[in-house]
Amino acid sequence: MSEYLSSGGCAASRAEPSLLTEGAAMLEAVITDLLAIPDCNVMTCVDADLPTPFNEFKHWDQEQRLQVNRVKGPEEEILFFEDACRLADVVWIIAPEFDDILYLRTERAIELGALVSGSDLNAIKLTADKWRLFEFLKKQSLPTISTSLFESLPSMPPESWPCVIKHRYGAGGLGLTYFEALEDWRENLSQIQNDGFDYIMQPFVSGRMISTAVLINSQRREIFPVGEQKICWRSGFQYQGGLIPADLNIDILRSIEKLIQSVCEVIPGLFGYVGFDLLLPDVDPAAPLIMEINPRLTTSYTGYRQLTSNNLAERIIKLETELPLINWQAGQNVEFGPDGSVLLNPMRN
Repeated sequence: MSEYLSSGGCAASRAEPSLLTEGAAMLEAVITDLLAIPDCNVMTCVDADLPTPFNEFKHWDQEQRLQVNRVKGPEEEILFFEDACRLADVVWIIAPEFDDILYLRTERAIELGALVSGSDLNAIKLTADKWRLFEFLKKQSLPTISTSLFESLPSMPPESWPCVIKHRYGAGGLGLTYFEALEDWRENLSQIQNDGFDYIMQPFVSGRMISTAVLINSQRREIFPVGEQKICWRSGFQYQGGLIPADLNIDILRSIEKLIQSVCEVIPGLFGYVGFDLLLPDVDPAAPLIMEINPRLTTSYTGYRQLTSNNLAERIIKLETELPLINWQAGQNVEFGPDGSVLLNPMRN
């Protein structure tokens, strides 16, 4: 099991503590769930400086069911990753899309003969590139937000305001910047042009930002409860937490499910746990727009696992095992804080 951000292979994690916190939270949740599977032994590695509370797993280590290697940098990490790929029955890779990290690690695992629990290389390549994904969705007549390559737009017509830009290959909100008017644009243009990243640009569409996950195998697609992300745009872009499940009426939920099923039909390489980010426009909330597709585990896993007594990790690594549908607990929700905290609460009437 490889969680890249906390593995010691990601130099950026040391420079950006939020990435390390996010990765460590997912790593701890997944290891806990994997060790709850009686016949499952786990191998992983972590950054030697990571203050992860592995003491609670000490008894599993003593029973030789958990092997945690602490590494000092990317060179050590890649050697462990390759050895683990050769030895493991199933390889579960959690990694961001930027810099082709998820693609390259999946490709390497396959080259080493590993059975990878996740989407195929074509689906990873397509969804990692926001510009290419936009063009694909548009060709398939699937609703998404109008997108332009930043480099092809030296100037912008007045009707384009407000707008947002984001990294073409970024994960999550990397590089996401909101521009209210031309003055904001002029103040930041030179910095954007010189920071070395490829950008896409989109008109700002007012609405509710929602997300969900889908568990996909060769027999069915199981859509998880839809959550909502709270974003404040007054100061550019500020994540203020989220909630699962979101308060949505049945017609909107049906439209979301229909759209996700349509996307999965045209991207057959999506497999395993796949995250979807969508927007419900204020002008027509029953007409959702696709924002991003994440062919990997997302941080919402840490919340979803608290809303069911079923072991989600077992279903991810044993995708073709015939199991009943996930039993989601009624009357509870999960609240995500902007600091990454996760709280299970009774739902208010």
